[in-house]
Amino acid sequence: MADEMHGPIRRGQGLRLSVPSQAEVGETSPASNEIVRGQGLRLSTTQATVQTAVVRTANGPLYYRRVGEGVPLIAIHGVGASGQLWRDVLIGLADIRTGYAIDLPGCGGSPARGGAPTLATLADEVVAFANAMGLRRFDLMGHGLGAGVAATVAATQPARVGKLILVSFGVRPGTPDVLTLAVVRTPIDLFLGLARPMINTWAGWAVGMPAIDQLMAAWLMAGPPADPALWEAYLADHGRADGRMDITMQTMAADPLLKRRLQTINAPTLLIGGEADRPVRPAELAAAQTLIATARRELIPACGHLPPIEHPNECRRLIRAWFGE
Repeated sequence: MADEMHGPIRRGQGLRLSVPSQAEVGETSPASNEIVRGQGLRLSTTQATVQTAVVRTANGPLYYRRVGEGVPLIAIHGVGASGQLWRDVLIGLADIRTGYAIDLPGCGGSPARGGAPTLATLADEVVAFANAMGLRRFDLMGHGLGAGVAATVAATQPARVGKLILVSFGVRPGTPDVLTLAVVRTPIDLFLGLARPMINTWAGWAVGMPAIDQLMAAWLMAGPPADPALWEAYLADHGRADGRMDITMQTMAADPLLKRRLQTINAPTLLIGGEADRPVRPAELAAAQTLIATARRELIPACGHLPPIEHPNECRRLIRAWFGE
């Protein structure tokens, strides 16, 4: 039973990837079913240290990062990313929340499951994580696809979710192409599952190309990242992610079941978006707000689809205010 605890790096100097010695592995894990990984990510500042570990859940192993003390806050990344997305945000909340940034199956350090990822199965993964960690009640935060997962958990497990934060999340009217994709996704999922080794090899090569990286930056961000190393880590995560997640993301915004579930959420909800977000337009964020009776909406100027990477300080400020801190 142990989390991996690592030496510090200073803020603004990016990520340090390392293999810790046995002497660096701490004994401060909160859960008895955790597996110590042999190597990990050193992420810390003068304010807080991020611990990394793997927990065995009822569905299988999940990799996660933990930082801070206080009320539990589970953070869920978007499509193709990992828990690294939340690094700066959770470090900035470490004095008021115990942050758990999980890697969804098929992303980051968590192995993919046999079945296709859907909002329902991914929400079940989050609940299984909370159960394995002994978290009876928690705040919940998600980005993009992770926000849809968080909303699903809040709607189906209302007694367990305190406050809810949905970042870069919206809904839109159903369109024929989205509905068609939802209907035929089973054979596509099967193909992507079988072709995953080949796709990952190609994706890992393509994401490293400067032209591809620049196109992704232009589409996802309105300006430079606050920490270029975190953006590079985000790109690297995409090269390894389960491609079946993309189908879930593409169909999520027009999912009629998700829209009905949004109307049942009773947890106080904060919607955060970028004024210059291209994948999720501010109008889609506003449409989501109309479905959640308890929701408030905040837009960050000069920000695209990735507030935790582009403007982590402003993201933290809005979240702290929502928590009443």
